[in-house]
Amino acid sequence: MAGLRVSLCIIAAVMTGLSAACTPFHIGGSENVHQEHSEKKRKNDEVVEEKKVAALKDRHFDEAAGWLDHETILYTRTHPVAGSEIRSYDIFKGTGETIYKTDKRLISLELNREKGMMLIQTAGDGSEIKLTLMNVQGDELFSRGFRTHELQVDWNEHDPYLLYVTAFTKDWNYESYLLNAKEAKIKRDIVQAAFIHWTSPDSFEFLKWNNQDRQKPAPVYSYDMADGREKKIADQAVLLDVFNNVRLVVKTSADSKNGTYIFSDVSSSEKLRSFTLPLFSEYSSLSPAEYGYDDQHQLFYTYQPSESGSLFDLISVNLKSGKRKVIVKDIDMLPIELSPDGKYALYGYTRDQIISLRTSQYEPLVIKE
Repeated sequence: MAGLRVSLCIIAAVMTGLSAACTPFHIGGSENVHQEHSEKKRKNDEVVEEKKVAALKDRHFDEAAGWLDHETILYTRTHPVAGSEIRSYDIFKGTGETIYKTDKRLISLELNREKGMMLIQTAGDGSEIKLTLMNVQGDELFSRGFRTHELQVDWNEHDPYLLYVTAFTKDWNYESYLLNAKEAKIKRDIVQAAFIHWTSPDSFEFLKWNNQDRQKPAPVYSYDMADGREKKIADQAVLLDVFNNVRLVVKTSADSKNGTYIFSDVSSSEKLRSFTLPLFSEYSSLSPAEYGYDDQHQLFYTYQPSESGSLFDLISVNLKSGKRKVIVKDIDMLPIELSPDGKYALYGYTRDQIISLRTSQYEPLVIKE
């Protein structure tokens, strides 16, 4: 369908050009043609927005893993007898197919849409968790087992064969590994960090937590694998994330009730935008709200308390202008996953609902029948 929309746009542009070529020249004619073109474009946009979401009917749905393209998601389902599957689903056509099957319990699925690859965790024998790298056709490229209570995997989006794997024990001690899946090589504990954020094929950033008190803010460091050096790039923070070449650091304010969101360029560290939003209680510490980022339009989506007091408003912040906009009022603060074109967001703990970010409407994406 994404290709169809492109084709329709090309046809519309050609037809508009032909109409303009056949219009007799007169004073104000150019303006009329422009208005006519704008009206056609507006109507075409409205037709696109009127497309209806075809709810997925699957009683064995587990959760959506992300967007394969503008209109297609990947999700997992588990049948009590047949085992687990990874399936695709076109949210407008209502069609899909099975990409991968396993009789093992599927723990998690991650998608690298641009590289056409998937990373899955499955439960092995005893305390083993198996990590498998595959393409979106379901062909296995690499697999390795870890004896661990839980695995955290930070996948390099620039080089999808590089994985930073953290293996946790039951008491949350951990060991970390740098895994090169293409060369089947592994290095242990190159830095003391449990969670990292890749900034290039050979560098990443991380919060350098105090392992004795991981609830307190921590400084932000970068690590260059070429020279093996760490470099401090920011003072105490409660959150770090990286979206392509945009870095997000959240720091607490003096009263500790609000967070200062600081966006900067990863390459130059030049500040792009900063603003303040409330922090929220999570376990024994304060944390930022759920969020998502539309890289194409430089829009940051997150939540702020609504006037009702018990619910939240989903908002967008334009990193270019700083303008805030309320998208949906009075909803629960749940995880969101933005579509590549920035038009929709999967919503919910299992991402079983969908929000139109243009019309502010949200509805069930999955019906368990």
